[in-house]
Amino acid sequence: MSHRRRLAVLAAAILTAPLFTVILPASPASAHGWITNPASRQDQCATGAVANCGDVRYEPQSVEAEKGSRLCSGGGRFSELDNESKGWQVQSIGSSASFTWRNTAMHRTLNWQYYVDGNLHQTFTNGNAQPPPQLSHQLTGLPGGRHKILAVWNILDTPMAFYACVDVNVNGTGGGGGGGGGGNPCGPAWNASAVYTAGAVVSHNGRRYTARHWTQGETPGTGGQWGPWTDNGPC
Repeated sequence: MSHRRRLAVLAAAILTAPLFTVILPASPASAHGWITNPASRQDQCATGAVANCGDVRYEPQSVEAEKGSRLCSGGGRFSELDNESKGWQVQSIGSSASFTWRNTAMHRTLNWQYYVDGNLHQTFTNGNAQPPPQLSHQLTGLPGGRHKILAVWNILDTPMAFYACVDVNVNGTGGGGGGGGGGNPCGPAWNASAVYTAGAVVSHNGRRYTARHWTQGETPGTGGQWGPWTDNGPC
């Protein structure tokens, strides 16, 4: 190759390099979060429990739309999630049940809201911080019977939110995947690996505790008056 030819090839490489710098980082799809337990509608699509869901089966974490929707799809492109005749699996839980998010991009959070049949039931906050890759919220006082629970993850610094619907039978029979209380007045047993946020209720050594704030791995009954758990007394 001649000297002039080598210079031309080098110049072309230098000119095109910025294009690759701009284009390549845009290739990953948006990836955020969804509820895995109890299995949300998009989780059932992703695992094959429900068929013919469209593209949401490949990206259950991407059910994103503007804040304010009350639709399972958020009014976005995954409208299959709004189809009430789809054959969604109904999971049996107790009146106190843990709902677990799997997050693949941890956005700073305004709050999480849970709606039961369209009515706001509980709200959780974490000081506008980023959540961990796995996060559990303990819903309490759920009404008995068959319900659709819409969970909304409202992002702090954008107009967007993430949506997940879970079909449940509260205090129903069967081994549902909700981590519910199962009739235990103390609530579900404390789990050292679970993440709890303010208001979560657990049982430990025959006593009932309520989380004061975000906590993981901190044993109920320890930490004194400034610890993460409020002791509600024996069950």
